[in-house]
Amino acid sequence: MPKRVVIEPHLSTGDLENRYRQSQDSIERGHYQIIWLLALGKTTLEVSTVTGYGVSWIYELVRSYNRYGPEILGDLRRNNR
Repeated sequence: MPKRVVIEPHLSTGDLENRYRQSQDSIERGHYQIIWLLALGKTTLEVSTVTGYGVSWIYELVRSYNRYGPEILGDLRRNNR
């Protein structure tokens, strides 16, 4: 049975959905979609199928989100020199 992950409540599911729907950046949009779907109780396999992201990447994203919050979502390469 696919594992369900725990999402820290940095944002409500409604806030996650709003940020997902309003995001203009495709990477940030995908990240919010993943966290939102998992917060709704979807399994990692279901989310992987819907989004096209691999399960291992989803786990990595969740670990970062749970630790740092929504600031970690999106394409952080823009901060590189």
